[in-house]
Amino acid sequence: MSVQTPPTLEELGRQVLLRNEDLAISALEKLPWTLFPALFKDAFNGGHTRIVKAMVAAWPFPYLPVGTLMKTPNLEIFQAVLDGVDMHLKREFHSGSEQFQVLDLRNVHHEFWNIWTGREDGACSAATVDERPVVKVLPRYALRRRHLKVVTDLCLRLRLNGEQTCFLQWVQQRKDFLQLHCINMKIWTVPMYTVKEILSVFHPGRIEELELNTGWDVSTLARFAPCIGQMRSLRKFSLARICRNTFRIGTRTADREERCISKVIAQFSKLHCLQHLSMNGIYFLKDHMKQILR
Repeated sequence: MSVQTPPTLEELGRQVLLRNEDLAISALEKLPWTLFPALFKDAFNGGHTRIVKAMVAAWPFPYLPVGTLMKTPNLEIFQAVLDGVDMHLKREFHSGSEQFQVLDLRNVHHEFWNIWTGREDGACSAATVDERPVVKVLPRYALRRRHLKVVTDLCLRLRLNGEQTCFLQWVQQRKDFLQLHCINMKIWTVPMYTVKEILSVFHPGRIEELELNTGWDVSTLARFAPCIGQMRSLRKFSLARICRNTFRIGTRTADREERCISKVIAQFSKLHCLQHLSMNGIYFLKDHMKQILR
């Protein structure tokens, strides 16, 4: 017969706060910063939107990797995070506080939650608790700060889900107050004008991985090509499904097509950080391989 380990005093305290949201919110100003991560994680997973909103606004760490907690889509809790950022921006404007620096919405593993909420066995070493929450978990995006940085990955399809629609509308309205970094962008069957509109918010120079699988024709790709040339941090590029144009009768089809191809190929010489290149279903690849790899 197994003996169930009783909850710790800290766990009992978190349960009390989660049952009384008004008490939890009023206690945040006096709550030790070491207790923030575990309470936030419990509130986030439990769908306590008011507590999540208040905790984001009062976040005492430079870095909040909330994306790794979003295992399943939850528009209400996601909206609470964004509302909390809005509250933080208003507070920062008046108080000049610069503690909270990076909101990371990527669904990737981070040491942060392991360090500040204890390991799976519930243990958390004293040495870890005594450390300030800066160096080990803070990525390079936060080394210099002017505005709050929002780091994300985007997978764009013809139909955006609720969270994507909400997020893109939110960043469009606040782009002057945020530094927006899209690290990994996947574009699937999306009109070019939509992609260009998004790139007016997320600067192409900050994209490190790009997957372009759109079914565009080569003339559309050529119009988009200057955006690719601006992606000076691009390390990984996957290009697929580019179709041959059917130009209007009366034009010099071959010459126009060749100009489009040349415009696309010219961008590769600007991608100095590129390490991985994948091209599939590109009809002009065979005849222009040397120019691309030059």
